[in-house]
Amino acid sequence: MFWYPKHALIILIHEDMIKRFGGRLGFERGIEVYDVVVKEVKGTHGSLYRKAAVFLKSMVNARIFADGNHRTAYVVTDVFLDENGAEIRTSNQQEIIRFIKDIKTYSIKEIEVWLRDGKVS
Repeated sequence: MFWYPKHALIILIHEDMIKRFGGRLGFERGIEVYDVVVKEVKGTHGSLYRKAAVFLKSMVNARIFADGNHRTAYVVTDVFLDENGAEIRTSNQQEIIRFIKDIKTYSIKEIEVWLRDGKVS
């Protein structure tokens, strides 16, 4: 059974991202959309990294917040992996920023490989 972040943690992470990097607080579509993301992740078959890839891309696409969705999705995915005994395999901040900014151009398989191996094959 996997651990999933609760609403309060998602909001806390978002607020921290906005404080650290700037942007607007508040919701675009609302925190309830996160429940749809979690349902999709729970329904995903495959490895923890496959679930994390769906988590990352779905959170970005969900547009929960008015600003900072990419940053928030990345940190939430990192926490999701950590709490479930895994980690994102790259720590190069420039590479992370570049990948996350372009996340919509990658398939779930490519995101899974990047999270697991630290590079896109």
